Amino acid sequence: MAFGKDFQNQLRKDIIVEPGKVTEVSIIAPKKASMLVKGKVLDEEGVPLANVKVRVRGQSNMTVQGRISHAHSDTSSDGEGNFTFAVYETGRYDLTIYVDGFEPANVNGVIVGDESVKPEFVVRLKRADRTVDGKGSVEVQVLSADGKPMPQVWVVPVRKDEENPFGWDWQIEKAQFTDRQGKVRFTGLQAGSYFFAGIATQPDLPIIASSPTVAVAKGQETKVSFSFPKTGRIIGKLVDERGNPIAGEAVGIWTREVFPEDEWRGFYPFQESTVTRSDGSFVFEFVPEGVYTFSTSFGFPRGMVTTGQSISVRGGKTVKATVKVYSSVPVATIEGEVIDSNGNPAPNAVVFVNSEPMRMVVTDEKGQFVFSNLPTLRYGTVATYSVTAQKQGFAPRTETVKVGEGKKVEVRLMLENGGVVEGQLLDEKGEPVGGMPVYIVPKELACAG
Repeated sequence: MAFGKDFQNQLRKDIIVEPGKVTEVSIIAPKKASMLVKGKVLDEEGVPLANVKVRVRGQSNMTVQGRISHAHSDTSSDGEGNFTFAVYETGRYDLTIYVDGFEPANVNGVIVGDESVKPEFVVRLKRADRTVDGKGSVEVQVLSADGKPMPQVWVVPVRKDEENPFGWDWQIEKAQFTDRQGKVRFTGLQAGSYFFAGIATQPDLPIIASSPTVAVAKGQETKVSFSFPKTGRIIGKLVDERGNPIAGEAVGIWTREVFPEDEWRGFYPFQESTVTRSDGSFVFEFVPEGVYTFSTSFGFPRGMVTTGQSISVRGGKTVKATVKVYSSVPVATIEGEVIDSNGNPAPNAVVFVNSEPMRMVVTDEKGQFVFSNLPTLRYGTVATYSVTAQKQGFAPRTETVKVGEGKKVEVRLMLENGGVVEGQLLDEKGEPVGGMPVYIVPKELACAG
């Protein structure tokens, strides 16, 4: 993996390293020109804010190569309040501007990459209300899995940006190492919501652990503690459909269980990767307890996919796994019937399945329907689909089904008499808006592709 100034993101090249051998590798990194975005910051009276530190946080609505483009920059304004920052991907950016002593401001709709549009903006900032501002302190203690104090853990305070929809602010400049009692004390923290990330220096521990979220209030001291989890070990082998080992390919494990979804903290859940040996084997050491899903780089250019199997890791235990890849995505069929509350077939009912893209069929005279060739893998695990039936005069009915390779899943949907939804569409001024189509969509299908 390579990083470089003025180059786009990072470059990766997988290699096989064998004991006692020298492996040579060349990485060619084509330059990609950055695009400059210009901004100007003023106070409430329109006076330029000169020579102040400006933090820019943003996100584009464009998905580029399977990821969301971001704009993050720390820069300073000149004598007239002007500043610039570089963006490497085109798109429409929504930005949040921060300047010390002022409330954050949102700047939406900055177009980057269109030659006919100059990516420039002017923002006026409102001074922060110091009457509600304040600073507090937090004492953090870091413990091992068996409750013993852990010295020499690097602890970073991470503050929730209340005005920033993009997450948390890692205050690296305030990070400290724990003492012999596993403690560290942070003073002068701006009031707000924090968690504290501990980064271990010991080689036999997970890289990172974190505290619960705590509130820091003006003039108050808060105490919080957290522990590094117990760890286990995974040994496995990467094989193809015929059981032949696959060498020199990246295998990863990841989990959503380390950090609850309602406490997303601005960094990815636990994930780690390694490269298979000549016999296709791989090892993951010091893995925190949890349930993990395997992923692999193998076959991306060739259309290969993994089985998406999961594995459970327990502290002090070694688990074995065989990760298999297929030359094509295994598929399954969902078939069924739609009936009314009397058990009679419901012909001409519309049935949806939330695949990508969403698919729709109409039931025949017997109320029957079929969805074939549905992928059995979604988001790296066994696929689960929501099947919804709708018909005028009836309430929608949804059933959730899990599919398996080569399997045929049967589902029966019974429709009951529905109610009526009445409403009015208004603009931001409260005026009626006519001639606009309005749809009612079951919750299960609201985010379908």
